[in-house]
Amino acid sequence: MFEEQFYLHNQTIFKYLYYLLNDEKLAEDFTQETFMRFFKYRQTIKEGAELAWLRSTARNLAYDYYRRKRLIQFVPFLNDHEELEPNLPHQWLIQQEDAKKLYLAISKLKLTYRDVIILRKIEELSIQETCDVLGWNEGKVKNTLKRALVALKKQLGGEFNEEL
Repeated sequence: MFEEQFYLHNQTIFKYLYYLLNDEKLAEDFTQETFMRFFKYRQTIKEGAELAWLRSTARNLAYDYYRRKRLIQFVPFLNDHEELEPNLPHQWLIQQEDAKKLYLAISKLKLTYRDVIILRKIEELSIQETCDVLGWNEGKVKNTLKRALVALKKQLGGEFNEEL
């Protein structure tokens, strides 16, 4: 069970931590720590909820790190589906600037807003998966996402497309 879960989810957890931490070495270390905790508590984790448990643990490790550092930041990145055509370098520059502007605006939001935007819009988790990771009910996820998108729109000065 442990090896199977590790091979299924280690890249997902690493990517999530990298988005939160913007540091490859820390993301690797925290991914390892996440799976060490998974191994330790595997008997208590409900079958089928392993990925939610792993994401929650990874998130908690990252937040603990930032609390210790007293530093909260957000990481700019592009999803795989946002790859650019190689013949359009100017398009790449425009997208990079747009991404920087978007992620800078997200970084100014409160943590709960950041969480729900990362999980729902960037990681593209379902509402139920987001509920499982954050420990919230469906209504709270929906309402927080709605408020987060409004706050993001304000941060961007009205230049906002909800599709992210």
